[in-house]
Amino acid sequence: MSTSAWLLLVVERNQVRHIIASADEALDMLFKNWPVTSGSAFFMAMEACADTVEGIVTEGEAQSAFLAAAFDARVVVRIA
Repeated sequence: MSTSAWLLLVVERNQVRHIIASADEALDMLFKNWPVTSGSAFFMAMEACADTVEGIVTEGEAQSAFLAAAFDARVVVRIA
């Protein structure tokens, strides 16, 4: 697994701000609190975040996939 850190992301969902600082936290958000549970961006983000554990995907690649899923789902994301 890559040790490079994510840029700190603030995700706004259901009028609550969530801090996302790793692929694990992003995966948890995708599983539990995501408005879209279909589509290629969603599934690519799920797979990328999960694959960081095996070292198949870097944290940076997972973050990019997560941001693409957020854009696709129209989830507000800010870099903190």
